[in-house]
Amino acid sequence: MDLEAQVKNNFSIKFMIKNLRIICFLLALFFTQKVSSQEVNITDDRTFVKCLIDATGAKVSGDLYSADSLYKKCLEINPKSGVVNFELSGIYLTLNQPQKALRFANTAVTIDPGNEWYLANLALVYKENANHKKSAEIFSKLIEIKPEKISYLFSLNEELLNGGKYKKALKVLNKIEEIIGVSEDLSIQKHQIYVFLKDKKNAINELRKLIAFSPENIRGLGLLSEYYQNIKKPKESKHLLEKMMFIDSTNGLVRLSLFHYYYKNGEIIKAYQELLYVMESLEVENNLKKQMLLQISYDDKSPYKLDQICKLSESYLKSDFQSSEVLLLLGNLKMHQRKEDTACFYIRESLKINPLPFEAWTQLISSTLSRNKLEETIKDSKNAIESHPNQPFLYLALGIALNQKNKFESAIQHLEKGKNLVFNNSFLESDFNQQIGDSYYGIKKFKIAFDYYEMSLALNPENIILLNNYSYYLALEKVNLERAKELILRVLDKFPDNTTYTDTYGWVMFQIGEYEEAEQILFNTVIKDGEKSGEILEHYGDVLYKLDKKKKAITFWEKAKATGEYSTELIKKINENKFIE
Repeated sequence: MDLEAQVKNNFSIKFMIKNLRIICFLLALFFTQKVSSQEVNITDDRTFVKCLIDATGAKVSGDLYSADSLYKKCLEINPKSGVVNFELSGIYLTLNQPQKALRFANTAVTIDPGNEWYLANLALVYKENANHKKSAEIFSKLIEIKPEKISYLFSLNEELLNGGKYKKALKVLNKIEEIIGVSEDLSIQKHQIYVFLKDKKNAINELRKLIAFSPENIRGLGLLSEYYQNIKKPKESKHLLEKMMFIDSTNGLVRLSLFHYYYKNGEIIKAYQELLYVMESLEVENNLKKQMLLQISYDDKSPYKLDQICKLSESYLKSDFQSSEVLLLLGNLKMHQRKEDTACFYIRESLKINPLPFEAWTQLISSTLSRNKLEETIKDSKNAIESHPNQPFLYLALGIALNQKNKFESAIQHLEKGKNLVFNNSFLESDFNQQIGDSYYGIKKFKIAFDYYEMSLALNPENIILLNNYSYYLALEKVNLERAKELILRVLDKFPDNTTYTDTYGWVMFQIGEYEEAEQILFNTVIKDGEKSGEILEHYGDVLYKLDKKKKAITFWEKAKATGEYSTELIKKINENKFIE
């Protein structure tokens, strides 16, 4: 266990105990008698002891807020208790309040400057406060106190690196190496520092030393090969690659080095083949593979095509199907390939792992809704709302799908909730009003439906679909027909040749009683439509009947029936040879 884990563990121990108060009492005695020699011995003060027992018990049981309060009561009794300040520092560190933690950590060290654990805690708190200089100073002091603890040297190195003190960090690493000998991790870290410092000679020598110590060290050989490539020494790089292939041609790290070599030398196809191998390799860390894959995917200058990146992503997922980023990437790629079912599968798998990317939900739901996969839309929308309960789009999509499934009451419930979330977006609010209107129309509450349509148009007067539908519904219900005519004429002003809209116009004129005009409008519509729409053919037959052209009307009703698209009254019209009001 490293130093940081040791210190943090001191503050977050949770375990089941039967005799909690006895153990807490023993801990309290230890703290008051043993931890800090400079503290006033107050073990006879039963009030303090009891308070310390209670505070320790609360901390051990995981109730940090109660522990905080009780430890502060202890300080009221004895403000010079180092252990209480130490414990309070730990509590605030655990609660992610590093500034408060620092105050108590400093106080503990002030009370007992030579206490190892107080100092280690202070170093950790400085680290959490991003004060790497101070943290490094404390670790240096700890090394003087406990030179046998190599963990302090590692911690000092980390803080020096965090503070940008690379040359000092090198000295610490060299000291560690003197103690433990040559190691892969130490050599690679020193190499990376030399590379950063642009010290080519030592960057090379450090890896050569590792290879001399361990001649078949693949990581060392690969890094040196890549470094030679970076400093324009391709012969040396290739020589090392050949050596690596001889050692283990199946090793993923070897093939990774080959990828870098081929890619940098412009051999893109060979590089691609190596990268496919790397993506399935267990020797290469998933994070590194993922980073490479995402970089290639989102780089505008990437030489690889869409289908190649798909294959790379699929290869990666063979070794790590839990990467939400790659699953989402593959979903997006499949969407671009117009393989929407497959795309949705990968996007869903990604969202199971990480449900936060809202854009992924919108992409998924928009896809299913546009393809009339209504059950999927409903399920996906409900799942999305669990992680994004304040996004109105989700409620709108859910409402649309429910309306199309004739679940109007449920649609109203979700749509009203979503509408209340809309802020400063008139078009979105208009869409909600339209869908709520459709819901009420579905349950035959026509007046309420039409009121919502009017509200929708007030917010978005150019909503062509609503203008057409509202006009048609008014005509069906034979109410406010002049308004119906006005609405459809606004549509035809922009789309005069659309047969859906001219059919609505013809039907409105039919309901007004202007049969001659309706007949001319619908005749032209039938000609343009090519007799494909049963609804248009049926409407034309209705007009012909009203013009006393009954035989011709029945002919068009029969044609409407043949399309399979007709009203429930059509069969009755045909059977009874008359128009049914």
